[in-house]
Order: sequence, then C-alpha cells, then structure tokens
Amino acid sequence: MTFVYLIVIIISFIILGIVAIEMLEDYYFDKRAHALTEEGQKLNNTIIDYLNRKVNYGTLKNELNSIEKFLNAKIWLIDKQGYIYGVSNETEGNWIGKQVSTDDLVKVLKGDVMVKRGEYDELFGGPVLTVGVPIFVNGIVVNGVIMHSPIYEIDETLNEIYKIILYSMVISLMIVLIPLYFTSQRISKPLREMNKITKIIASGEFEKRLNINTNDEIGQLAKSFNNMAGELEEIEEKRRGFIADVSHELRSPLTLIRGYIKALMDKETSDDKKNEYLNITYEETERLSELINNLLDLSKMESGNYPLNLTTFDLNELIRRSIIKFGNKLEGKDINVEVNFREDPIYVSGEKDSISRVISNIIDNAIKFMEREDSLTILTEIKNNKAYVYIKDTGCGIPKKDLQNIWKRFHKGDKSRSRQITGTGLGLSIVKEIIKNHNEEIWVKSEERRGTEFVFTLTLSTNTK
Repeated sequence: MTFVYLIVIIISFIILGIVAIEMLEDYYFDKRAHALTEEGQKLNNTIIDYLNRKVNYGTLKNELNSIEKFLNAKIWLIDKQGYIYGVSNETEGNWIGKQVSTDDLVKVLKGDVMVKRGEYDELFGGPVLTVGVPIFVNGIVVNGVIMHSPIYEIDETLNEIYKIILYSMVISLMIVLIPLYFTSQRISKPLREMNKITKIIASGEFEKRLNINTNDEIGQLAKSFNNMAGELEEIEEKRRGFIADVSHELRSPLTLIRGYIKALMDKETSDDKKNEYLNITYEETERLSELINNLLDLSKMESGNYPLNLTTFDLNELIRRSIIKFGNKLEGKDINVEVNFREDPIYVSGEKDSISRVISNIIDNAIKFMEREDSLTILTEIKNNKAYVYIKDTGCGIPKKDLQNIWKRFHKGDKSRSRQITGTGLGLSIVKEIIKNHNEEIWVKSEERRGTEFVFTLTLSTNTK
C-alpha cells in the first residue's frame, strides 16, 4: 500500500511539476516579451525625432545602447523596405544597410507586434526571443524595431526556478512519506489481522474476534466482521444442537422399536402382548415419519424453496373444519370450546393448507397442555385491513423464561411431563415459518397457570367468493 501510494504521489508530483514548469516558462517568456514590447514602443518618439532630424544618430544610439544593457537585447531599427539603419551595439555596425526579409517582418511592417522563439536565421548561434514592434507616425507604420534577447539567459533563470521546484518536491515527498507510512500501516495492519482471524474461523474456531476499536471504515468493517463471526458461532451452535436434538429424537423411538421387536421375537411372548407391541411399534414408526416430514418441510421453508399457492378462502370456515377435526380430543378432555367471529365470512389470501396447518398445530399444542374442563377460545376480527386470529386456552401457561424459545426446533414445554406429551417439538417452528413466508406476523402472550394466547394476522382478499 505504501508503494502504491508513493507511486501515485510521485506521478502526481511529476504531472504537477511539468504543468507548473510549462506555465511558469510561458509566463516568464510572456513577461519578457511584454517588457521588450514596452521598451520598443517607448522608442517610438525618439525614432520619430531622429527621422525628423530633431536628434542626431548619436543620441538615438545611446538610447538603444542603454536599452540593450538594461534588457540584454540586441536592437535593430528597420525602415519600410526591411533595411537595417540602426543597431544598439557598435560591434554590429556591419549589419547597417542589410535587408531583413522574413514573414515576421512583413507582420511588423503591417502594424502588428511580432513575438517568436527559436533560431533567427542562424545569426546568433543559438535560440533567441525575438520581438518586433512597429513605429507609427500619425497612425501610419514608417519604421520598425526588432529586438533579440538570448534565451540562454532566460533558461538559466528558469533552471534555478526548476531546481527550487525539484527540491521542494523532494522535501515534500520525504515529509509525506512519514504520515503515508503510518497511514498505510493503520489500514494494512487490521486487514492483516482480519485475514489471520478469517483463516482461524475458516478452520472452525468461531469464537475468535478482531480487537479493533476505531470509528472509521476499518473499525466499522471490524465490527461487521465480529458480528458475522458471532452469527457464524451461533449458527454452528444451532447446528450442533440440531444434530444432538435430531439424534435424541430419533434414538428414543428407534430404541423403543428395537426393544419391542426383540420382545416380538421372543417365543414366550403371548399373542395379546405381541399385538400390543405391534401397535406401539406402529405408533413409533408413525412418529418417526411425522418427524422426518416435519424436518423436510421446515428445511424447505427456511431455505425459501417452499412455494406458496395463494388462493382466496373463508378463514372462519377453515377454523370450523379444524375444530371438527379435533372433536375427539376435545371431548376426551371435556374442553369447552368458544368461537366468536366478529364478521362472517372473512375472506383472506393465503395458502389454505398451510394456514390450516398453522391453526391445527396451535390447537393441538393447546390441547396437550390443558387439563380436563379447561376452555379454548377462538376469535377472528378485522382491523386495519388485516384479519386477526386469536386462539386462547386456559391451560398451564408458558414460563416467562421459555417464551423466547417456543419457536425453536425441538423445544418442548413442561419437561416434567415430556413423556406423557407426544409430538416432535417442531410444530410451533413450522407455524412461525409458514406465517413468515406469508409476510405476516404471529405473537404469543402467556401467564403460568392462567393460559396462553396465540395471535396471527392474514391479508384480506379483494376477491370474495
């Protein structure tokens, strides 16, 4: 990361340096050309006086010489035909009378200022900055001034500036490297730790956690990682618990079946006993089959592979049929059933068989935990465009500590009576998943020795049959 950041910074510095140098160079040449142009324009009056013979050539020459020393520029005076009639330095007197004929001079003699960089007809042995300024009399170009400033002098000044820029960049880079290193370490260290912990968790040690306490993005990632690790640990605990529960639930009926089959194989067992053992064995195989089917259904529901065939049906009629189905069990305990439909019929949208299963599981669960002559109350009503179903019993109730566990697989209340209470412990888990798959809600209220009430919602149907 440090290397990548460093490369990015160096490239940025190089681009910035190149742009700055180009801009500085253009700015410096522009300023130089502007200074030469100004001085050339200041010569306008002196040259006009010379042409009008108000001053002699010596005075003009002295002024040209002063400007040359001030700007370090060679100055030529040219007439309209391009002939040189004045120079700023006596050593260049041999140029007087020579004609300069270039496209740039044509531009000057037309009244425009000319600026160019580079070789000038190979006269100066190196690149120069050339500026041409027209001389006006009454708005008419009569002469021109050509000034040549050697570029090497400008380059020397720019080179010093380039050195300053380069040194500044190097110093800045060295200063930046310190926080850059610590910043990259601050990012890469927790990532390395995260990578290490990930490998440990992948090997099965789900209790490992990251010890990163910051409020930045890395800290947030660490918190999410720890949450994920916690969930994985919880899933692993549930998996182990599930395997243990399944093993226990399968072991009990299999042990009974094996025992009774062994008894059946005993020649001394009477026919009456054999029939009794066969009935018990059949009941246990039925319980095993129910357990396996419930497990498969619950697994499909939790994985989302349990498609719903939504239809419109009368909820009240479905409840009536469910109560009739449990008629024998209800009469066996002399349970008083009270049904109150605030509106009848109530048409809802859902999978009829699944909702029937929800109602049946809750009623069956209630019957198991009720004593003789207890009461079962079922109520339906419509609130806020939803159908509400209330199923309340006056049974033994659910202890507060067990309320949060009733939806878990294989959870069975009243452990002291677990042998007398049949079931797989999956009924309420299936109820929860069915209601969840319908995007509805279900909740429970309970008090020990006072009873339990289950409430769930269903969506009203716009179609009525």
